[in-house]
Amino acid sequence: MPIVLHVWLPLPVPGLDYLPPATFGDADPAEGRRIAVPWQGGLRVGWVAGARAGHAAEALDLRPAAAWVDGEARLGVAVRTMLSEQAARCAVPIGVSVAAAASAPLRGPWRHLVQRGPAVAPGLLGPGGEPLADDRWHDAAGFDAELLDDWRRHGLVHERVAPEVPSERFLVPVRGADAGLRGAPRAAQAQALAYLEAVGRVASAAALARDADVPPSAARALVAKGYAAYVERPVELPPTPWVTPAPAAPFDHPVDAAQPTVDADVPVAEDGGGWLLTGGDAAARWSNLVPWLDVAVAGGGQALLVVPEQAVAEPLARAAAGRWPTLRWGADVGDAAREAIADELATGTSAVVVGTPGALALDLPRLRRVAVWDAASASHKQLSGARSVTRIDAQVLARAAGAAWAWVDPLATAELRAGGAHHERVLPRAKPRAVVLDLRRERGWPLSAPLVRLLKQVADRGRQALVIAPRRGYAAALGCADCGEVVMCPHCDLPLRWHARVGRLRCHRCGLDAARPAACAECGGVDLAPRPGAGTEWVAETVRGVVPGLPVAVRDRDLRDDLGALYDGAPGVLVGTTAALRLPPLPALSLVALTAGDALHDHEDIRAEEGSLRTLLSLPDLAPHGRRPLLVAQAHRPEHAVWRAWTADDLDAAVAEFLDGVSERRRAHGYPPVLRWARVQLTHRDRATAAAAATAVAARLRLAGADLLGPAPPPSA
Repeated sequence: MPIVLHVWLPLPVPGLDYLPPATFGDADPAEGRRIAVPWQGGLRVGWVAGARAGHAAEALDLRPAAAWVDGEARLGVAVRTMLSEQAARCAVPIGVSVAAAASAPLRGPWRHLVQRGPAVAPGLLGPGGEPLADDRWHDAAGFDAELLDDWRRHGLVHERVAPEVPSERFLVPVRGADAGLRGAPRAAQAQALAYLEAVGRVASAAALARDADVPPSAARALVAKGYAAYVERPVELPPTPWVTPAPAAPFDHPVDAAQPTVDADVPVAEDGGGWLLTGGDAAARWSNLVPWLDVAVAGGGQALLVVPEQAVAEPLARAAAGRWPTLRWGADVGDAAREAIADELATGTSAVVVGTPGALALDLPRLRRVAVWDAASASHKQLSGARSVTRIDAQVLARAAGAAWAWVDPLATAELRAGGAHHERVLPRAKPRAVVLDLRRERGWPLSAPLVRLLKQVADRGRQALVIAPRRGYAAALGCADCGEVVMCPHCDLPLRWHARVGRLRCHRCGLDAARPAACAECGGVDLAPRPGAGTEWVAETVRGVVPGLPVAVRDRDLRDDLGALYDGAPGVLVGTTAALRLPPLPALSLVALTAGDALHDHEDIRAEEGSLRTLLSLPDLAPHGRRPLLVAQAHRPEHAVWRAWTADDLDAAVAEFLDGVSERRRAHGYPPVLRWARVQLTHRDRATAAAAATAVAARLRLAGADLLGPAPPPSA
């Protein structure tokens, strides 16, 4: 009976079956290995997810794989389980999950070689096979793809596929100066050779001419006469980039001696048990997590700490490096460093890995602990691909590996509490210095009179302030004073945002950049003015006007002013979107202000209120440990439950009451986590085509017994 390999490719397709390559031995391990398979006239590299005994007909029906991919790379059982369950849960082909989570070892480029089978007579290869008459390996790119596939089907050739080894090309000296370089006409050549011998190598003859200060012809002459030559050498992998501890890492602060910490044996250690840690500030949550992670590393195991964004990974990794060998994984880590990290961890090295969600696909054979930091953060939800949620993937990975798991967050949201944690701990919270200003009563926009007075106090005392605006740019839109029409994006059915600094209109969804129109497209009016809805540029302009002596910097997706002076402790104001909340703490921060606090929770999202309270509870972490900045929010509805909880005298009791209210509303309306919801989204350039397809899909879902809302058009086309 033939052996059948089930292969996952990083393509939007289900797993596919192939016969083993010609060089497959019965004793070869298959699961988790990389394999190259024929795909649409070429080769694609994927993972072998399983092997089974096939039936006789499959030996004729299935295509053989081309070759195992040389080089150590495995996809462990726990990671394969996580990807398989993710694809099933998110209703996507397994290839979508593989492409998002494990594409790096499958990306290439590849070196593909072919050789005539040892028992195959050269004549059996037919026309086109003459180069394979010898026993050498040949570059497969020199052969027709269909012919190569035919040879493969009949077992006439052996193939090799390996990662293309990156190389560097240098110009090096190969012969010393002699009589051929004597004399004034050759002085420049001698000078160039002397320089090359001194430095050992340069990138090119042009670089040699520039660095040795000689004409390019003199450098080229050295190559032509044999005094220098180009050599190509493999690029060596860098050493494993272990994280250096930072004495002032924001998370690495001792907590009050009276503050309880989680005992290392509270979570079930080896049976996939989990726990939920919420409350406190970031330093307290970190200090409670440390003894739990200690158990894994002290026993020679590995621990994985998954963070929502790169900005969070750096300070946490430096805090971890003060206690354990630590590696950081993320998109900003170069390919060579990532490969070195993956190779190091695959050997079972005891370490803590701090990384963004892609780290879940690392091969960690001695995984003992998996923690998700800021587990309720919206950044843990994939925006493309499988659209999975990190905390669920981490939970599945931990259980498959027999490791304990933990979710850590400022707030015990409804989804976190329903997540099946065996143990829960809510750390006590210190009451913040928080004030909510009622914009229905206070004068001034976008800065009310009380907020202006506070900014002037910041200037007088030489301190720092962080002012958060609801959006980037100058204004929410540019509107016509005659008819009220706003300038819309032609692609997204959304207002174009006005960026006054550059005098351009931009769509914050699709990125369209357009000039300011000369007249209104609706009525022809020429009086176009910014609409209410102040962005970062408008707020910064206003701050400069009310405190003219105080430096103002802006930080958002479009503007990235230099913050060096602020981090050196100089007084000033930083204006930004909520993305500025993820920057390192400012050393002299005394005021944090939200210009439009209602924007945190006033949008169509069942998690908006929880998310806004999470943000508010995290604001004290923006100041260096021990400082208590004044927190101010301007709001049109200060009586909202979010603001009542945030400013309550008994913060812990108020937060608990708030969360109970959220859970009750979720139960009343059947919202998650009471029920599982899925959004079915259909897109098409023609609105009528999309609507017809959505109606057809809805009818089939209702016949299948699904509870359904819609179909309905999206809030923006």
